[in-house]
Amino acid sequence: MMQPSSPSEIAAILRNPQPFPAPVRPMGFGSSTTRCLSAPGGTLVDLSKMNRVLRLDESTVTVQPGIAIRELAEILEADGLELHGGFDLANRSVGGAVCAASLEAAMGGCASQFATHVTGLKVVGPEGKRFSAKAGDRSLLGLLRLSYGLLGIVYEVSLKVRPIQTFNVQFARVGFDDFAKLASRLTFASSSTKLYLMPFKDRVFLEIRRPTNEAAQGRKLAWQLKDWACYSALPTALRSLAKVVPIRRMRYPLSDKLSEATQSLVSRSFMSTGSNSLEQTGRFKNPGSKQSFSYCTWAFPARDFGRVAGAYRTLCLEHYERTGFRCDMPAVVFRLNQDRSALLAPTFNEPMFSISSMTTEQAGWDDFIVDLAEFAHANNGVPFFNQTQGATSDHAMSCYSKRLEVFRRTRRKLDPNDRMLNHFFASYMA
Repeated sequence: MMQPSSPSEIAAILRNPQPFPAPVRPMGFGSSTTRCLSAPGGTLVDLSKMNRVLRLDESTVTVQPGIAIRELAEILEADGLELHGGFDLANRSVGGAVCAASLEAAMGGCASQFATHVTGLKVVGPEGKRFSAKAGDRSLLGLLRLSYGLLGIVYEVSLKVRPIQTFNVQFARVGFDDFAKLASRLTFASSSTKLYLMPFKDRVFLEIRRPTNEAAQGRKLAWQLKDWACYSALPTALRSLAKVVPIRRMRYPLSDKLSEATQSLVSRSFMSTGSNSLEQTGRFKNPGSKQSFSYCTWAFPARDFGRVAGAYRTLCLEHYERTGFRCDMPAVVFRLNQDRSALLAPTFNEPMFSISSMTTEQAGWDDFIVDLAEFAHANNGVPFFNQTQGATSDHAMSCYSKRLEVFRRTRRKLDPNDRMLNHFFASYMA
């Protein structure tokens, strides 16, 4: 593994295949759940040393790729600024979020990807030559956003920023049948939508955010409590419960009670207002900390999501009845707006809802991934190359179709010697 601290050092790695064999794969903080970063016999390029803010004004910030989104949000907050978009996993690196798919419960009309807010990139290409893309280079930026480190290594990122804006937060709880009736109204709503699905309790918890002119953006402690409860305390409690109650059919009802109590705690934690800045700086976990749960994400067309959510519940119930395995954490759902800023954007064609199935248990997870992939194939699911296990190359091709072929041709032109192509992406890009 190499840890360059300058563009020149990155270029030296890419120009010299003898000491630095292919595949050369750049990495951020390792949040991907697929083998997109794998480099057996090759060279991993860890960009964590390149973590400085280079320039900042009232509308744009320019940074190196190794800085964490959370750390950047804290720097911006000190100047009364914030990033556009309320993105999940703020402990990711900026470079990783620019080059790979992310999730956001976007407000109506806003982008669904962190990379959309990029106004400029500087890159070392696969053959070691530097090039840049600016706001006016829409086609080139569209290729580089969500390019998964296949077109070069990004060493400088310019992003849009804005004055901190406040939103209201409302919580609700419904059954799956009632959710099916209201799902279509959420597709083009001006509010943002985040859901938590509990198939075995017939519960859908809704978190709705709407823009407001209120000056107060809320309490950071409340957002820290939310993040701690959902992504640290709950997984830890479930793993401990598995040791104390090893019999699944006895343990799972207790797991559901813990999950439901967590959602109730969140909805009562005085989170009536917030902001992107408050959420991103209010993360509990530290960058680089080991994930205590596994997850797999698929996106489904918003036009049919009411039905899909119910079908997902049926999948979970039937898989459990057949195998004895089920996810012990709620599935997390984001409404993702249509976004054509990146050629490989999952929502390029239409708005979608993503479902992230989550569990702290490993025994039985791989078999569930297989059933989940079959379910996604049958329900027009779109995979994320960095967050979706079990997607076949044929299915990915059917989802990304001509866009993937355009990307393939560009990749071959920029990387004729396959310096940055690993086995995982070869199945999609060869």
